[in-house]
Amino acid sequence: MNQFENDPRLKNLMPLKRQIILELANGSHNATMEQMLPQIMQLNRELQKRNLSFSKEESNLIMDIMMEQASPAERQKIAMFRNFL
Repeated sequence: MNQFENDPRLKNLMPLKRQIILELANGSHNATMEQMLPQIMQLNRELQKRNLSFSKEESNLIMDIMMEQASPAERQKIAMFRNFL
């Protein structure tokens, strides 16, 4: 079981957003930031089609997922990217 499934920040999320974040977490093992960014962009497009978007807190949760599974070098890249959000 993915540790993010029990994250308290997921409790109050819309079920669709929760599902999307969990899919990202489950599919991001061993992926680099460059590999994950297109996935995140696609997820954002899917949400936009439904007139939804990730809040700042939800975006932070996604970044936490990426950081948890990243190498030290990738963590630096994610941290820089996070500063732009």
